[in-house]
Amino acid sequence: MSRPLSKYGPLPWVLTSTVAGSLSSFILTFTLPWFVLQTTGSAGKAGLVVFAQLTPLLLARLLAGPVVDRVGLRKVAVVCVLIEAVSVGTMALLAATDRITYGVLLALVAVLGAAAGAGVLAMSFLAPSAAKYVGLPESRAISMNTTAMTVGRVAGPLIGAMLAAVNPAVGMGMVTALMLTSGVIISRLPSGMEPDAKPQEKESYWKSLKGGITYFGRDKLIVRMHVMLALLGLLMAPMNGVVLPLWAKEAGSGPQIIGVLTAIAACAGLVGSFVAIHVTEKVRPSLIFAGGYLLLVPQLLVMALGAPVWGVLAAWVVAGFAGAFPPPVVERITYHRPALEFRSRVRSLGSSAVYLGNAVGNLVVGVAVDRFGLTGPLIGAAVLYVGVMLWLLSKPDVRQLKPEVRSADEPEDGER
Repeated sequence: MSRPLSKYGPLPWVLTSTVAGSLSSFILTFTLPWFVLQTTGSAGKAGLVVFAQLTPLLLARLLAGPVVDRVGLRKVAVVCVLIEAVSVGTMALLAATDRITYGVLLALVAVLGAAAGAGVLAMSFLAPSAAKYVGLPESRAISMNTTAMTVGRVAGPLIGAMLAAVNPAVGMGMVTALMLTSGVIISRLPSGMEPDAKPQEKESYWKSLKGGITYFGRDKLIVRMHVMLALLGLLMAPMNGVVLPLWAKEAGSGPQIIGVLTAIAACAGLVGSFVAIHVTEKVRPSLIFAGGYLLLVPQLLVMALGAPVWGVLAAWVVAGFAGAFPPPVVERITYHRPALEFRSRVRSLGSSAVYLGNAVGNLVVGVAVDRFGLTGPLIGAAVLYVGVMLWLLSKPDVRQLKPEVRSADEPEDGER
């Protein structure tokens, strides 16, 4: 087998592309909402911008599974990244020339979201595919890719917050460059890296999609896990796009404090992600979920209760470290649990449900915060958050899930 780039083949380049994509995502996460708050002064409108991005994103993600199966990972990823780059580049140009309107911004954000919906789905399979291409463990590549995303989280928020305070248009321009870099890297990956791609040429698109929905619904564990992720996303997704910008504005600290908080959390998350590469291969997923997700609750409470800055910083460090453990477990479950031919469709359906929670959360929390302030909505979110996790952990199939995730079609005592 050819290994064109190194003994690890294309995997290092895939991870580099992941870092570039993660950087672009987190820079935009901070420059865009702050730009909206600066120009409109409304948390509700900032939430609506995030909603306008996430709604087409989840629709595209919902429908993209059969397309990824037919067209292939690299082609879908490259086309979608180019569309994203054009959308953000247009925002940057219009913002720099003071010609952007709120309606045009919503339209461009919607195009960006739709492209990201299909593109991120395709890119999420590149790391394990690259690992399999050179005979490396797919699960290890999934954890490495999660770590690469965390690397982007370390620098992205700080860069985004600094650029938001100076000139959001410059931040959008940097995002465009990073997206183009990611696209170029993906376009240079070897075509033989996709041995698992099996186009459904004999099935119509809608029959293929229906088959994926039927398969998804049969696996109750997968359904429960994505319901949990959607509800947690509804409660926590507004943190970066709505809650933090408003909190920083009310505190008179500006976007710099947002960058400091999220960069510190990301640094703790980077340390946690390196630890998680080994720990998640040995510890039951239910314990990872319990510790990793429940330790995010202090993030909500410190802001609701008006904790001092040092208390907020401590909560962000704990949440950053603990939050690094569940993502590779979730990725491993959604990669290994479904049968090979349904893998893209199961992930597209599940992640679209998660993005639905994110989209609704940003809209609902934005309106609630505009009307009631930060304290009430955040305390309510914390209570609901704990209830959702206790519900998931009460299910026997979740508690009994082992670290070596196996397909739902395999017998419990079978070997992978």
